[in-house]
Amino acid sequence: MNEYKVDKVELPVMLFLADGVVHEGVMFLSPFSPIHSGPQRLVDLLQEPFAFFPFRGKNGQFRLINKNAISHARYPVQEEVDQIGNEVKIRLTFFGGEILDGSIYIAMPAGKGRAQDYLNSIPGFFCMQSEDAHYVVNDKLIQELFLLD
Repeated sequence: MNEYKVDKVELPVMLFLADGVVHEGVMFLSPFSPIHSGPQRLVDLLQEPFAFFPFRGKNGQFRLINKNAISHARYPVQEEVDQIGNEVKIRLTFFGGEILDGSIYIAMPAGKGRAQDYLNSIPGFFCMQSEDAHYVVNDKLIQELFLLD
């Protein structure tokens, strides 16, 4: 046993980078979140102020990924995530033309419940869901957002 080892939970993900490269592998989350009760979520990790995080590719190779290069990350539906607020169905177009459809949940103060208010209040990354996967999206790499309702 290594006294410096920190236990982590492995989360299988696909990382979609701004240049079109896709990495499939594992990200490492803490079993305890420093900002809420329960385990660390992927969105928690990506909202941290550090630019780089470790990633193990499908081939077993480790690398450091700059989170600012990630347009979005997809991970399998493993458990229900918070669905607090009003569901808003959206279509995102990223720089480079990729399109992603899904839902976000907006829980904002009265008079501030628009998608614009939500996007302008989040710290860089936000959660989005579709029927088959969950996503964490980098708002800085979105070119356009369309409301689908």
